[in-house]
Amino acid sequence: MASRQEQIATILETLTSNAGGDIAGVAAVGMDGIVLVSRMSAEVNADRVGAVAATMMGVTRRVSNELRIGSAEETIIKSDAGLFMVLPASDQSLLAINLRQGANLGMVRLEAREAARAIGAVI
Repeated sequence: MASRQEQIATILETLTSNAGGDIAGVAAVGMDGIVLVSRMSAEVNADRVGAVAATMMGVTRRVSNELRIGSAEETIIKSDAGLFMVLPASDQSLLAINLRQGANLGMVRLEAREAARAIGAVI
């Protein structure tokens, strides 16, 4: 049987493949910011992405709680050169996705939710 990291790597590769080139990088990250598996491009520091993703989700959850709008399902940063999305995969992990400018956000969100569920099942 494949190790947990191998299973997560397969999920990330499937997500990247299903997104049709919209994904520039993807990582499974622990809630503490430790990267479990990364498929980020060489010019991106995966450890920093992990730390940023955990921080973003922590802040998003605090804001959601403060505003009493329910549980945070995802957070997205849109910039002039692309998007960065973070969503929970389980109570202990996150899925961080770096998207190219012009990405089909709707399709990526559908694929990302499925990948996050699969990662949560592995963890």
